[in-house]
Amino acid sequence: MQPSRARLKPAAVVILAMLALTLTWPVPATTEASCPLAGKRPADDLLTKGGSPSLCKADLAGTNLSEAKLGGADLHEANLRGANLPRADLGKANLRRADLRGANLPGANLGEADLSEANLRGTNLSRADLRRANLSNANLIAANLSHATGLTCDQIRAAQTDETTNLPAATKCTK
Repeated sequence: MQPSRARLKPAAVVILAMLALTLTWPVPATTEASCPLAGKRPADDLLTKGGSPSLCKADLAGTNLSEAKLGGADLHEANLRGANLPRADLGKANLRRADLRGANLPGANLGEADLSEANLRGTNLSRADLRRANLSNANLIAANLSHATGLTCDQIRAAQTDETTNLPAATKCTK
């Protein structure tokens, strides 16, 4: 049997090279420079002066952030477990994969916030504004959403809920 003398076309070589680079190119990790407060508690003035500070992976567990101005802040993977955030402005904030278990957010602005994959188990979101918030795979089990505004059936269906989730009385959604 004669060996095959198949030739690769130049376009195929380019595609294979690009595929090899894609598979071996290092994925940028979240570095200490991009999350300078990872695992740390930030200074109080950073939380109250407003702006969009980088608080990714920060430890804010049990912190009193009443009326904090954190609109647009990066809080992805932050620990906000048991934090007190009544009337806080978290509009357009990145709270992806944040731990908000047992947090208190009555009347908070979460409009257009990214809460995807966040753990909101047992969180008080009564009277919170959730207009256009991303709740994909957010854990809302045992959360209080009574009187929350801007909440749609699509958002509820995208989240994890059960019979312990307290939805607004006017909301009639089926999973």
